[in-house]
Amino acid sequence: MKTDIIRNLDDEYGKTFFYLIIYLLVSFAGIYYLTGYLFKVDKGLYLILLVVIIVQLIFSLYIYNNSKKIRQDKLSLQQIKDLKIYTQQLESSQRSLRKFKHDYQNMLLSLKLSAKKSHDKELIDKLAEYSSKTLEDKVLWQFNDVDNVKDELLKSLFISKLNRIFQDNIQYSFECRDVIDSLSNKYNAFDIIRILGITYDNAIEESLELGDEARIDTMVYRENGELEIEIKNRCRNTDLTIQDMRKSGFTTKKNHDGLGLANIEELSQPYNDIFINYQIKDGWFTFLMVMSI
Repeated sequence: MKTDIIRNLDDEYGKTFFYLIIYLLVSFAGIYYLTGYLFKVDKGLYLILLVVIIVQLIFSLYIYNNSKKIRQDKLSLQQIKDLKIYTQQLESSQRSLRKFKHDYQNMLLSLKLSAKKSHDKELIDKLAEYSSKTLEDKVLWQFNDVDNVKDELLKSLFISKLNRIFQDNIQYSFECRDVIDSLSNKYNAFDIIRILGITYDNAIEESLELGDEARIDTMVYRENGELEIEIKNRCRNTDLTIQDMRKSGFTTKKNHDGLGLANIEELSQPYNDIFINYQIKDGWFTFLMVMSI
């Protein structure tokens, strides 16, 4: 049965952790030899050396955890950088598609009026059929309003999750009529992104279980110096309560590590001015987060 110490040797930071263990082992053995065999020390000095050993252990663990966090942040930043490039290209494509749709609708209207004057019913029918297949393509509006979100981290998250929802054929809507420049510096942006990411993942998980009736709606507001983000998803009829969902490890799927709401509570705990509320009503689960901007 693996202990936490041995288990850490198996991850990607195992080599650094292994060298840390060797360093501490050699240090402890050296101090033990010096105090126990080479020099005769009194109890006072022995206690001082013991304190030094404990401080060294704490400092070594701090260095290890800090090094691990730096490497993880670098990886996250690289992923965000790649997604940012994709976002810029996608926004440009979306603007072109919306302009094309607007111009094409005007062109079709002109052709339709011309066809009516000549009483060409076959041409009218073909135009109507073609427009219904081409112009109503939901791909054109897959990321509608996302371009109003200027904060790169927030925008990348919305695009990533909306694309996943779209690929899973889940009905959805996204509304952001106000320009969101950036998140407040008082928050760790990664905490906010993780909170929203967990919320979307839970909504998608429930939607896949629900089937054809599934729907996920997102509304982003900015008012009076506050940013409100509301994510709603249809949910199955259940006796579960918000208290159940707040429990650590909660999930509705077998053999699955549930995120539930416990992780969200933990991430939002350090911030006194972030308001988070959950509600289950009329077959909808609603997540609301309000914070300064």
